[in-house]
Amino acid sequence: MIKHSLKEINKILAALAETNRLRILMMLKTRPLAVCEIREILGLSFSTVSKHLSVLREAGLIDFEKDGKWVNYRFNQELPEVAREWLALLLEQISSDPQIQSDLEKIFVVDKFKICQKPDSEIDNYENKEE
Repeated sequence: MIKHSLKEINKILAALAETNRLRILMMLKTRPLAVCEIREILGLSFSTVSKHLSVLREAGLIDFEKDGKWVNYRFNQELPEVAREWLALLLEQISSDPQIQSDLEKIFVVDKFKICQKPDSEIDNYENKEE
């Protein structure tokens, strides 16, 4: 079993200690999403979503891949086993929350090809920043 430092564990716990980050994790567990899709579901600004994604990435809970002009965030499948177990237990506990259920319904409706195509410089700047 891989041991983690107190600092690493603290990063993970801090990342999990915020409602919107838990919402993001639950969505990404279901399917990869672009920033604009996450923003659309959460109803938050791009800068706020960016900060949440940064915290989750720093903790190793999510990662991303570049797909042409898109940056698709996804649940990190390469988490250490102990972190996957914690996360599975935590996400199971919140899975029936009405907000989580609403988010999960929306992820099958949002479409980056429709909502991210706007000639919005904020979207373009954010998406290109992740390179």
